[in-house]
Amino acid sequence: MFSSIKKRFQLSGGRSRLHLRRESSSVEVDTHSENATSSESAGRTLLIHGPVELKRGWRRQKRHLFLLSDLLLITNTNYKKNFKIKNKVPLNTIWIANCLDKFGEVDTSAKRSFVLGWPTVNFVATFSSSELKEKWHSSLQRCINLAKEKDQPESIPLKIITEDIKNCVCSVTVTVTNSDTVNNIINMSLPMLGITGSEKDYQLWVSSGKKEAPCPLTGHEHPYIIKMSHRPATGLLPQGPEGSTFQESPDTQGQFILKPRHPARNQQRKGQKSVRINFMGNWALRRGSSTCQDLLHVTPPSPKPGQLFGVSLGDVCERDSLPPSLLDMLCFIKQKGPLTEGIFRKSANMKLCRALKETLNAGDKVNLDCESVLVVASVLKDFLRNIPGSVFTSDLYAKWVTITDGENEEEKIAATQRLLDELPRANAVLLRYLFGVLHNIQQHSSVNQMTAYNLATCIAPSILCLPNACSAELESDITRKISLVQLLIENCLQIFGEDIASLLGGELHAL
Repeated sequence: MFSSIKKRFQLSGGRSRLHLRRESSSVEVDTHSENATSSESAGRTLLIHGPVELKRGWRRQKRHLFLLSDLLLITNTNYKKNFKIKNKVPLNTIWIANCLDKFGEVDTSAKRSFVLGWPTVNFVATFSSSELKEKWHSSLQRCINLAKEKDQPESIPLKIITEDIKNCVCSVTVTVTNSDTVNNIINMSLPMLGITGSEKDYQLWVSSGKKEAPCPLTGHEHPYIIKMSHRPATGLLPQGPEGSTFQESPDTQGQFILKPRHPARNQQRKGQKSVRINFMGNWALRRGSSTCQDLLHVTPPSPKPGQLFGVSLGDVCERDSLPPSLLDMLCFIKQKGPLTEGIFRKSANMKLCRALKETLNAGDKVNLDCESVLVVASVLKDFLRNIPGSVFTSDLYAKWVTITDGENEEEKIAATQRLLDELPRANAVLLRYLFGVLHNIQQHSSVNQMTAYNLATCIAPSILCLPNACSAELESDITRKISLVQLLIENCLQIFGEDIASLLGGELHAL
């Protein structure tokens, strides 16, 4: 793939051309672009490059890809020393997938291809061999993951409205991360809407603006990226095909619509309104949940023996005592978390998260010493966000989010303690253990870079639910939720008691 002679890049402004000079013994990149800063230029490195065929619909184009440390450059192939840049795409806005059958790729070239996309487009990228395809796929995935770790914010609220679906909530707001796929979001939204099914039954569409007709999403796309691409201030706007960009006015910033894939079949489902927790998808993802008032009184299905996820705390807490598997996770995170940079923020391996969750949900004993603390933290967040009504309980939601409106710290702490007394005993016990762990992690923020605010940003969407996602007024509560969780972490000893430090085996002594 690489020439024996390394190459220096110059990204020149104006006509967007890339100039190669064979004069360096190491790979360096100069970015003297009109849009590039000196700091960006200094850290830009060429990682891999080579030819590719990009197919979109019936149109096929020969292109040359340059994977840099922060960009994917797509250029023409007719060159001597200069490449004409067609697209400059930031790595944190890219997705890749192997769902070639959805793009009509079922011939022999499928082994040499994968789907490459960003907010405006999906291409089928085909390479000269299956080995090159695997090399590009793994290189891109690694670089995309690294780029996404730097995204701010890490999660955003996403409103989804329904169309042509009877007997369900009109809309729902979910908290999505930059790694959530369309299929993930469909599966987390359906229980909140009070309907059963999966991504096989429903499809998410996106409208780019008032004058644009909604277009269907395949399932592998990342709505976080699509939504953020409508906000020029985020810097997430790549150049679209042939220099276009994906923008719209502030009042129509990417509307997401859930529709049935088979309208006739959906009509047969009318009258059904049961909540089913769907465990398909990405276990490592940081996502919150929202429920509407008419779902609060829906009776959840009876839990299976040993089931831990998606059932009420009363069903898993015998005599208001947390189950051993949950205590083991909290203890493990308390011991390892303070030493782990980005705990609760960094993504974990999805397959490992799925395997651990399935084992715990079957009631089997797990040796957590063999697990990554990032995996355990992600699974714990998954458990928290799947507690029906949330650990703070939806009935008290309005009171919780107004606590931070108090005039002073003492008043806020007193209001918090009063609401804790109103919670079911099992919920209060879990919160005491959880905030003991978070307080311990925050005490070592100089090591793990997780201040009380950073922890609150990552945890709040998983433990506080909107009682009425149909109310646009409540969609701005994310700031209040973060402030509340930050308050509980910073005042943990006053709220939960001085002896909280002795929970789960005492203070961390490794530091």
